[in-house]
Amino acid sequence: MEGLVLSEKKATVAVNKIEFLGILIDEVGIELQEHIVEKIRNFPDILKDKKHLQSFLGVVNFAGIFIKDLAKYRKDFRPFLKETESAKWKWEEIHTQRVRELKQVCNNLPKLAIPQDEDELVVYTDANDYRWAAVLMKKTTTGEEPCRYTGGLLLNNKPKCGTSTRKNSLRFGRLLRNGLCFTC
Repeated sequence: MEGLVLSEKKATVAVNKIEFLGILIDEVGIELQEHIVEKIRNFPDILKDKKHLQSFLGVVNFAGIFIKDLAKYRKDFRPFLKETESAKWKWEEIHTQRVRELKQVCNNLPKLAIPQDEDELVVYTDANDYRWAAVLMKKTTTGEEPCRYTGGLLLNNKPKCGTSTRKNSLRFGRLLRNGLCFTC
């Protein structure tokens, strides 16, 4: 027998909504499942060490496609991620504030639109000397709906990474590499 064989236990066919790897997908769009948001909410506001921070950011990064300008919130944690064993962990109020801001943002994540072949799509990008961001938007009769966010920190972390043209090239290349442009 040739063709597709489905396991009755593992396959679901002809449904309007599916749960897949922490994402809820329906005919309108995609959203993060509540148990992922709950996991973020359950982290303490003060993180105790590098491993605790990495765990928190790992869950937050999973939600990253839903978070506009995620790098803005993550930038203050960067020194901790580079921390060596001999370096001292020095958690400050700004870090507690960023954790709280990320939790608040994750409590209000948008439902992302699913682009269709016939949709008109627009990519917006932005960058400064330290971070870059992009969003894929779907044009609608009433305006635009987000389909996906992406962004990151510029690795060299040095001011004046180049001309405006160089920044534009960097951010466009990164958004393509991070899968912002996708088709369904």
